[in-house]
Amino acid sequence: MNLTEWARRQGIHPQTAYNRFHAGTLPVPAVRVKQRTILAQPDAATTTPRDMVGLSARVSSYDQRGDLDRQVARLTEWAAKVGLPRARVEAEVGSGMNGSRPKLRRLLADPQVTIIVVEHLTAWLA
Repeated sequence: MNLTEWARRQGIHPQTAYNRFHAGTLPVPAVRVKQRTILAQPDAATTTPRDMVGLSARVSSYDQRGDLDRQVARLTEWAAKVGLPRARVEAEVGSGMNGSRPKLRRLLADPQVTIIVVEHLTAWLA
């Protein structure tokens, strides 16, 4: 659909849509096909996969494995309650003295994970 037509359907001025296209802040994908024609693709924006939420749980020792399971359950329940159903859970056991957090690093490296939720932030900073 033409960018002007899309802008009018959204209730914004066509010049505003044009400015957003050039700034890269248009909320839908758009492409210039001719010198004076920009096509907005609103359907493409709705078919892209949603971003994922990463749920990260950690305990200090293997003796606390039960706590780890309960922590994962609380995080999963909270994510569903606030409307974040697509969640990736990473749970690990690691000492606070060891700075290596391979599962947290895996969440940070995943481009689909845009939000990471931890139950106790101090557990990750310790």
